[in-house]
Amino acid sequence: MTHIPPFWSRIVTLAGIFGLLPFVLAFIVTINPNLLPIDKAIFESAIIGFGVLILSFLGGVRWGIRLQGGAGSDLIFIVGMLGSAVGFFILLMPHDFGLIVLTIGFALQGAWDIWSSGVPQFYARLRASMTGLVCLILIAILIARIFI
Repeated sequence: MTHIPPFWSRIVTLAGIFGLLPFVLAFIVTINPNLLPIDKAIFESAIIGFGVLILSFLGGVRWGIRLQGGAGSDLIFIVGMLGSAVGFFILLMPHDFGLIVLTIGFALQGAWDIWSSGVPQFYARLRASMTGLVCLILIAILIARIFI
């Protein structure tokens, strides 16, 4: 069994919740646009940008795991950059299509982290729950945009 650092439950859980807040806010604003104190287009771009930032961050986490001797071969360094590269193009896409590609990117990155060897089990469990929540929220935003 992999040792879980003693700070894990408090700090990492709190950080994960903070990372979810912009996506939750995006859903709330999608279902109630009157709450938005700024231009809708700016907010939508910011949410996509935040998602791209997190997707890039997750590739960086894989770099860190690999640099410590885990998670496969040096090919990780190239594959870990795919989220950043795809993210650049997501920034150029229309909002709804960008949300779809971002959702797919999170799902693929999460599946890779969850089922990859060399990744600490506690990290894989965290990624499973966080990826599931982020993907559900992004899908809920897309569905809400259809009906609103």
